[in-house]
Formats: sequence, C-alpha cells, structure tokens
Amino acid sequence: MIEQISSDDFVRQFGQLNNAGSSAQSNSAPQGVQSGGEFKEILGNLISDVDEAQKVADLSLESLAKGENTSIQDVVMKMEEADLSFKLMKEVRNKLLEAYKEIMQMQA
Repeated sequence: MIEQISSDDFVRQFGQLNNAGSSAQSNSAPQGVQSGGEFKEILGNLISDVDEAQKVADLSLESLAKGENTSIQDVVMKMEEADLSFKLMKEVRNKLLEAYKEIMQMQA
C-alpha cells in the first residue's frame, strides 16, 4: 500500500551513506566514484520518498474534498507526515551545503 517514511529508515540510510564515505576515503579513486553513485542513490531515494509522501497527502486531500469515505484524521496525519519529511529533507540539504562550504574554505 503506502510506504511510510520513518526516522529509523532515514538513520539506516544515512548510516549506509557514512559507511560509503569512509570506504571511499580508504580505497582508490575508481572505487570512490562507485561510492559517489551510492551517495547519489541514497539521496535520490530520500527525495523520491518525500515526493511520494506529498503525493499521497494530495490524493487523500482530494478524496476528502470529493466527499469520498475518508477520515479527516487520516488526511491530516498524511499531510503532517509529508510536511515533516520535507522539513527533514530540507535540513539534510542545509547540512550538506554547510559541509560543502566548509570543505571549500579548507581548500582555499
């Protein structure tokens, strides 16, 4: 049915991200490129999960507006879930940008 975004899944995915980053540092350059693909895949999955949560919230809101048999509590819960997942994604983006800027300052 609906795949929910949980904090446990998020922590697990970022644990994988951390492991990929540490193995990329200890290995040669071609393997580091492969780890970059894993990083891209993890972030892509997170973004698609947020997008899916927002689509589910929109569909439940539409079904409520059409007068279908949908509870208001369910709609509000899905909307809040989508909102929280978006806020989490935004914070992760902000942290990644901060880390990137810090690395760029170290190289300058």
